[in-house]
Amino acid sequence: MPSAYKWRPLPAGALGPAVNRQTIRRNEHRASLTPLKTAFECARANRGNRLKQRRDFARRYDEYQALDDETKAQVDEEMIVEENEVLEPERVAILADWWRY
Repeated sequence: MPSAYKWRPLPAGALGPAVNRQTIRRNEHRASLTPLKTAFECARANRGNRLKQRRDFARRYDEYQALDDETKAQVDEEMIVEENEVLEPERVAILADWWRY
């Protein structure tokens, strides 16, 4: 079954070094996903990117930069746990929607 994930096609003739190979590989991978995995990927892409931007922003603070490496690792781990807690209700909602079928 083809994936429901859609992306804009590359413009005609976009085959040079200006083309982002990572994007092409990611899109090829997404095209082979099952519909359920596609729903998870869309949710992660939408919500997860915003959460990652928050984490990147927090890492720019002087207080964060002043921490030692061990404390930074603990703070990063706590931020990732918080992100997963935020994403979990969305995962549950997707699964609840799919369990009906």
